[in-house]
Amino acid sequence: MSSRLRGLLFALVFAAAASALAADPPKFHTEIEAPRELAAALRENLELLRWQDYDALTPELLDSLVAQARQQAGEILATRGYFSPQITVDTAERDGAHVVRIAVEPGEPTRVRGVRIDFTGPVLEDPEGAARIAAVREAWPLVVGDVFTQPNWEAAKARAVATLGAERYAGATITSSRATVDPAAHAADLEVTLASGPPLVFGDLEITGLDKHPEEVVRRLSPIHPGAPYSREALDVYQRRLIATNYFASVHVTVEPDPARPGAMSVKVKVIEAPNRRIDVGLGYSTDTQYRAQLDYRDVNFLGSQQRLNATLRYETKVQGVAASLQSPPSADGWFNTYGADFRATQIEGLDTESVSVGFVRKLTDERNQPAWGASYIFERQKPEGSPSDNTYALVASAWYTWRRTDDLLSPRRGWNATVQLSAAPPGVSSRAFGRAVGKFAWFHPLARYVDVSVRAEAGAVFADTSSGIPQAMLFRTGGDTTVRGYAFESLGVKQGSAVVGGRYYGVASAETVYWAWENIGIAAFVDAGNAVDQLSDFRFALGYGLGGRVRTPAGPLRLDVAYGQDVKEFRIHFSFGVTF
Repeated sequence: MSSRLRGLLFALVFAAAASALAADPPKFHTEIEAPRELAAALRENLELLRWQDYDALTPELLDSLVAQARQQAGEILATRGYFSPQITVDTAERDGAHVVRIAVEPGEPTRVRGVRIDFTGPVLEDPEGAARIAAVREAWPLVVGDVFTQPNWEAAKARAVATLGAERYAGATITSSRATVDPAAHAADLEVTLASGPPLVFGDLEITGLDKHPEEVVRRLSPIHPGAPYSREALDVYQRRLIATNYFASVHVTVEPDPARPGAMSVKVKVIEAPNRRIDVGLGYSTDTQYRAQLDYRDVNFLGSQQRLNATLRYETKVQGVAASLQSPPSADGWFNTYGADFRATQIEGLDTESVSVGFVRKLTDERNQPAWGASYIFERQKPEGSPSDNTYALVASAWYTWRRTDDLLSPRRGWNATVQLSAAPPGVSSRAFGRAVGKFAWFHPLARYVDVSVRAEAGAVFADTSSGIPQAMLFRTGGDTTVRGYAFESLGVKQGSAVVGGRYYGVASAETVYWAWENIGIAAFVDAGNAVDQLSDFRFALGYGLGGRVRTPAGPLRLDVAYGQDVKEFRIHFSFGVTF
């Protein structure tokens, strides 16, 4: 640095210091008059506001900041879709302090007038590419008529890339994008071009972090096979399966290009193993069974066998029990077994029960197509209020199948789920022989960008001459958080004395609409109907309806509802979590 330049800088610094010492720094605060959302954006981003508490602020700097505020305000409002606002910035003195006033008349927001999404690359010639292109266009969130904002524009492009890259085209990118704004017409025309890149397949699994558990257990849980088309959902399913074993405190499943195999993505599985044994204590409350205290013991390597032991001691206001289960690691074909025993006491709607059950279930790990079968032995003592007690028992064999055809397994917006379950209790080993069938169906569909609708139906029947001699666990009651809202838990059933007991038939139907007022917070309106009876001729729907709040979470939707039960003429609050199915 030359001596002349150093001297000039020294003079400027000295002059600024002398000015600061010669006069008190101007004190000021800023007042913003604008619609609430825009005022918040201005307060967060205006450079002027960052200097309000600066002790050495000079009059010259304040004048400069005020002059810049109008331009900055216009730029901030433009990112929110207002390209022709009226902005006034002036200063005044009040009570010995400077007041900077910024008044905004935003005018009409700019709305999307047209959207054009183009594609380049192998996706155009791929036989399955049309489905991926359609998925991108259908998932595009910034549609004609929406207010154009910079955050929404960036989010829309990010979603387009994520949707195209969810299957086969993990290397999808945006090659060009343009938003052309017509301020006079308050309109924006959007154009974006996505390059698919080559279709990719999965490569080999690479597993790190194992010490106590064999690698084969981790491999058997994988839905991913080398050479299969890349799928983001397959990675998510794999990660969920590994976490659900409780073998690991941390699981990360990622992909990286395989340098030895062009077009293949190596699957990197990094785990941190959890302690074998763990004890958890919990307190809680549900609107169905009320207050809860629970003690859980877990051993994920029981006797060194890789079997997972889970034991639970639970005390709730209406349900108390002790349960234990032993679950095997999945076999090479994806099946696993669960052996369990359960003692439970309930006090619900005037019916007291005590039951002991033991049994096993064999299930496939596939979440989309999940068959299962098993058997259990149930012994039950039931005591309806105002009626004599009765002992029942049954050896029950069951088989069921679940189909999931939704866009997202945890928080679906589109698609359907279905389950069919068939059971039988033979004579001789049961206090009464019977057959049992249950079917459930749920359908999800987005009516608009911010509006989702879902319809749910379920029904069941026990095939026997009478319900006498059949354990309550095999009969049907309904009502509560996840069935017919507006009614107490399992309060819809057959009247026996002063109690409500299970019937041989039940049916439930529900329709719900959710408006997502914010990205992850919504308002719901719903209608539920259902009942349980012992004779089909007695069946009539009990109706419940109301409003609720919804919160999207990584583990599924959280619901808080206020429902009115038309038959009981009272309001009830209901809380539930996850997909009701």
